[in-house]
Amino acid sequence: MLNDNYNQENIEDKYDLKKELFKYLFFWRWFVFSIILCVIISFFYLRYSHTIYRTSAKIKILDKKEASLELPSASDLFSSNKINLENEIELLSSYTILKKVVEKQNLNTNFYSIGNIMTSRVTHLPFQFEQLISNDSIKEELVFDIYFNDDGIEIIDIKTDTTYLFNSYTTHTISHDLPFNIESDKINFSSTNENTHKVVFSSTKNTVSQLKKKISLSKVGKESDIIALQMDNESSGYSEIVLNTLIDVFNQDGVSDRQMIHKRTIDFVNERYILLSNELDSIEIQKQLYKLNNNLIDITANSSLSLELSSKSNQQLLDLENQIAIAKLLNESFKNKNYDLLPANIGINNSKINFLITDFNTIILERKNLIISAGLNNPSVMQLDRAISDNRANIIRTVSNYLTQLKQTKRQLTLQSKKLNQDVSNLPEKEKILRAIERNQVIKESLYLFLLQKREEAEVSFAVTEPTIKVIEYALSSDIPISPKKQITLLAALLIGILIPFGIIYLILLFNTKIQLKQDIDELNVGCSVIGELPFIEENDSKLFQNPKDRNTLAESFRILTSNVNYLLPQNTDTTDAKVILSTSSVKGEGKSFVALNMSLALASLDNKILLIGADLRNPQLHKYIGVDKTREGLTSYLHNSNFDWRGSTLNTFEHLPLHHTLLTGIIPPNATQLLSNGNFEKIILDAKKEYDYIIIDTAPTLLVTDTLLISDNADTVVYICRSNYTEKEILTYPKELIKDGKIKNVGLVINAVGANSRYDYGYSYKYGYSYNYGYGYGYGSKKED
Repeated sequence: MLNDNYNQENIEDKYDLKKELFKYLFFWRWFVFSIILCVIISFFYLRYSHTIYRTSAKIKILDKKEASLELPSASDLFSSNKINLENEIELLSSYTILKKVVEKQNLNTNFYSIGNIMTSRVTHLPFQFEQLISNDSIKEELVFDIYFNDDGIEIIDIKTDTTYLFNSYTTHTISHDLPFNIESDKINFSSTNENTHKVVFSSTKNTVSQLKKKISLSKVGKESDIIALQMDNESSGYSEIVLNTLIDVFNQDGVSDRQMIHKRTIDFVNERYILLSNELDSIEIQKQLYKLNNNLIDITANSSLSLELSSKSNQQLLDLENQIAIAKLLNESFKNKNYDLLPANIGINNSKINFLITDFNTIILERKNLIISAGLNNPSVMQLDRAISDNRANIIRTVSNYLTQLKQTKRQLTLQSKKLNQDVSNLPEKEKILRAIERNQVIKESLYLFLLQKREEAEVSFAVTEPTIKVIEYALSSDIPISPKKQITLLAALLIGILIPFGIIYLILLFNTKIQLKQDIDELNVGCSVIGELPFIEENDSKLFQNPKDRNTLAESFRILTSNVNYLLPQNTDTTDAKVILSTSSVKGEGKSFVALNMSLALASLDNKILLIGADLRNPQLHKYIGVDKTREGLTSYLHNSNFDWRGSTLNTFEHLPLHHTLLTGIIPPNATQLLSNGNFEKIILDAKKEYDYIIIDTAPTLLVTDTLLISDNADTVVYICRSNYTEKEILTYPKELIKDGKIKNVGLVINAVGANSRYDYGYSYKYGYSYNYGYGYGYGSKKED
């Protein structure tokens, strides 16, 4: 637990929020500039971007049963909603429906008003427009700019870059190949912007595709039958027209689907109606011909008549048989030629025979009476006998004729009776056939009447087909735009204005591999302490500690550095010997010469006798600070010849620091390593220790050459210089290894130019761009010091 607490404290100590915050707050100008810029951009965005309004509508999908007047059944009462809103939504956004919307409102043609910056859609044109091409013939987008001016109309075809000029405010007066005609009643055009328009013709497929992207469809709830339609557009009027038309087209499509069923029923009934009419006509003709061919008026009447005629015919035959039988009996009675009376009124229906019989009987009676009175031989009797004989012959002849006539009549009646009897016997078959014809007729008539009824019902249903949807809300547009939102836009601008510089600074810091602060060195664990942090000096400021009374930042920072250096110096050495301080760095440009010079000046300001030796034999820099020629004899002359009087070559160029002496490098030798290792350098140090309190040695960079390591044993302490925002962190692994291997001892690190950021090229020419302040608040722009 103690270890966990310790680790947690280490993590908290390692991450200093305040330090990180101030690291970014140093660039407050960046944040202010970025915020102001983003707010200005957002202002122009709000001012000149299209204002988008949301238009919404709601419809309820009706079930067929819900729209009908029939009472619900038990299954309907307990059944759940069967409307599939996903299908309805897909149908609403289908190409077929949207194509009908495009065609109904002619959305292939769009009109825009052109302004100085913005181009806005308009639904109503200030002039008359007549489209000359059909929408189906539009295969690609056509764009025309229309300008009204005092001279007339100017139309530009954007695709072909063709200009059409009309000297009046109508295009009808001049022949042209434009796909439209326009005409305006305006005469004066004072504002060009108000009278500049654009006409865009788009193909149906492209228009439907764009419309499908703009229209949003969704269910209001999981259990709801309501669909919400939304459309976002800069023109709320355009959106309302589109959504209302979409609702009408969708409803009409559903109505048409239902009407299609009724229409199919009507068409089917009409087809069957014609067919049944022809069949009924055929049956009527068949019945008529059958009756005509069979002499049928009415089967019942014909049956009664046939039976009556048959009965009469049979009766007549019976009567004829009686007459024939009587005639034969009468004829038999004439075979005996006696003078008996003939039977009278025996039923013969011949008046002539009856008259002759009556006359015959009268003569017989007269003869009998005459015989009684006159006798058989009386001439009167004989005359009567002759008369009786004549009458008998006449009766026999008449009866024979009558009998012949009766037989002839009998034959005719027999034939007629047979025919009548056959007709009577055929009546059931005829009735059966007629009944079949009439039954077929009745069936066809019933079906005919049924179809007529269904046709009327279908026509009524077709005329009053119930709608498929109920409009909850027609298209309504909000007065408050959904885009751009002013508050959100300004807030986003503020946030972006903060994030952009934050991101840039974060990336700069993330990819910056150079030393910036003391903490960077502490994290590397070089193996020595940081004994000083020197501020970045402006180019126009003095870079030298020239007066002990100076109280500027440079002077104070080097006073602190010298105090810390004294703590590094061994305390058990002979106090009469001078303290030797070696100033070095890893690479050129880190400011070792600058630090060595000003550190020696700071020590000299404390009334210490100081000797500053320029031991960088390859690239000496001290002469630049004190303003003398680098070819002046110095250390290299003594190293080459130990008899050289080095004391005579020392310089005292600082008026207020008379105890400060400088021994420059002198002429740059070609064999620096040999000179430093020949033993003369140790001699000069021993000689100088006897005369000076502090000896400051400015040496070459350790990473580039071995010169410093050759003379490092002569130093009591090593001041190792690194430059803020210049020294790579990886370079410090080299002094870490030197310290670890014991090649340099009693080392203290100094961070130079704290508060400067650099932008550099690989080489030896450097410039610094931006500053990185760490507690001092001093500026930018210095060239490098060495």
